[in-house]
Amino acid sequence: MATWKNTVPNRDQLYQAKRDALLREAVSAFNQKGFHATSMEDIGKSLGVTKAALYYYFPNKHALLAAAFEHVLQVAFESLEQAKQGPGTGFDKLKATIRGYLESTLSELNRCVILTEEHALQPEQRAAIVDKRDRFEEGLRELVREGIADGSIISCDPKLAIFAIFGAVNWVPKWFSNEGDWNSAQLAYAMSELICRSIAAKPTSTLASDVSRL
Repeated sequence: MATWKNTVPNRDQLYQAKRDALLREAVSAFNQKGFHATSMEDIGKSLGVTKAALYYYFPNKHALLAAAFEHVLQVAFESLEQAKQGPGTGFDKLKATIRGYLESTLSELNRCVILTEEHALQPEQRAAIVDKRDRFEEGLRELVREGIADGSIISCDPKLAIFAIFGAVNWVPKWFSNEGDWNSAQLAYAMSELICRSIAAKPTSTLASDVSRL
């Protein structure tokens, strides 16, 4: 039965909102200070709650990191599948995947973490995360192969191309700020154009110099 005409969060909604706030704050700290340099106490202080209160939502710091990885990989696969179902060449789909991934992870809950830092996870967590990350990267390499076949991407090694492209993409959380001149959607557009241009068979002659006008 609905109470307060559904204008007041119920217990489950309140729990999820607090969990999201904790995860968002934790990932922000991990990106800025590093996983090992961030403590649960640090996160609690930034949220204005005790360290003990955090354990109601996550048993430890490693569980927080694993949840962040799970989220960003979910976004990654959603971006990939959406691009694959869309029109265009292999290059178009690759660029759409990168753009969608960046826009979602930088704006949704600011949970983007660097996917190459799986060494900070516990062994049992790492195995599952690395498997998902590898499957996502294989999906990107398949788009590169599709692009080579349809002539939209130059002849190259798909594995090396994706290592280079996603290495750049995964570094964005280290320097991007919502307080800057560009919002996440504008940055996602500019970055996808810039990064993917390196393997385009017909690269554009110019790149956006002021995405605030887009």
